[in-house]
Amino acid sequence: MEFGLAGSGVRTPREKPLKKHKVNECEDITNKLPEPLISRILSLLPTKDAARTSVLSKKWMYRWISVSKLDLDDSLFYNPKKKTGGVQHFRNFVNRALLLTKGSSLESFSLAMTNKCDISLLNTWISSVLIPQKIKNLRIHSKCEWSVSPLASRSLFNSIFLEELVLQMFCCDIEVPTKDVYFGSLKFVKLHEIIFFNGLSIDYLSLILPVLEKFEIRNCDWLFGKGVIVKAPLLESVCIEQDVMPSRDELRSCEIKFSDCHLKEFTFNGYAISQPVVMSDPLIAQNARANITLSEYEDGTPEARLRAFVLLNQFSHAKSIKFDGSEVLPQPNVAALPEFPMLGHLELGLIRFEVLFGLLQRSPILKTLTFKGIFKFDLELLNSTPVPDCFASTLQVVKFARVCGFEHELCLAKFFMENGKVLERMSFSLASLALGKSKIMEDFKEKLFSFKKGFSFAIVEFSYD
Repeated sequence: MEFGLAGSGVRTPREKPLKKHKVNECEDITNKLPEPLISRILSLLPTKDAARTSVLSKKWMYRWISVSKLDLDDSLFYNPKKKTGGVQHFRNFVNRALLLTKGSSLESFSLAMTNKCDISLLNTWISSVLIPQKIKNLRIHSKCEWSVSPLASRSLFNSIFLEELVLQMFCCDIEVPTKDVYFGSLKFVKLHEIIFFNGLSIDYLSLILPVLEKFEIRNCDWLFGKGVIVKAPLLESVCIEQDVMPSRDELRSCEIKFSDCHLKEFTFNGYAISQPVVMSDPLIAQNARANITLSEYEDGTPEARLRAFVLLNQFSHAKSIKFDGSEVLPQPNVAALPEFPMLGHLELGLIRFEVLFGLLQRSPILKTLTFKGIFKFDLELLNSTPVPDCFASTLQVVKFARVCGFEHELCLAKFFMENGKVLERMSFSLASLALGKSKIMEDFKEKLFSFKKGFSFAIVEFSYD
């Protein structure tokens, strides 16, 4: 027979095992958590995992339906052993989740579809989650070709509580039911590969977004008479990508116009500007940073090149411009470049001589210049070119971003060194490590340091790309 003494730490036969005691203690702690905290924790999980907590106990059976966020991803249901690969299981789960959370405090809905999907069912899901709920965050990622139904479209454009809208599609068309779209709470929007259209003959679609801060679109088309106007007084960041090469027939005349906003950052990256991008007033981009990357392609047209010139002109009051792709600029329009009175930083890719000095001549307070190189260099043109005003008063840093040791690079460096009165630093980034050890670069450096300097002191440095 075993005996136990009180306080001795020796377990008597009547005492319960310590392990079971700890389990009960953990269950008590979990059950004592406030319901809002439990709901918050479950909302941070993928909905499939949140639903699994229903097996813990009777109290947990329906706790997961109090979540404020539904996060549904069909890839989590994929099972190659099942006949449908898990597709039917996913459909049943979504239907059940939407049914059980109907009328709840749902604020966020995320749906990812990487497999083939039933378009009619997809439209039904979107309509059912938007109509009765006050959804603030809507994220849909789909790799299916999808025509959004009229009901789903009306549900979307009537979602006045939306704060974040992300539609990342493969190929989707959405009919906009009205010419004036108003989202009073929307702060962030990201749209990928969507065609927006309207069955009526309207000139402009107006997007009225009073609190929007960030606007991102990729490979989107706006099929309206003259275009779309984005009215967003708090808009700070715009990003437009066009990474699909358009055919000549796909260059559209309708424009994307930004009005009543104060941009801090603008990015355009693509093969061509399929639709013109304009600002209602250059002051919209006052003191903004503009990053424009244009890629030349075989079917490039004069119209596409003109749009590149028009886009650059929109940022005449920017404080910083990064422009890569000057080869797409039409030659006759270089002389028509505007003044850039606020421009302090200019970064260029491979650029024609005329474009480089055309920009320098029109940038009176430029402080930093970076460029990768010059093609179609003309020494006679350089010798006859007036010295830009910024050389005498503001230009402090010049960076040759990719040096190969060519003679025209020396000619340009000599021009900057002899005429840069306040130059503080000149940098040369060599194309390769081997080039830095070559006889070509030894001769380059020897000639460079022999040039007369217009400045009293400056740092000349070399690095490797």
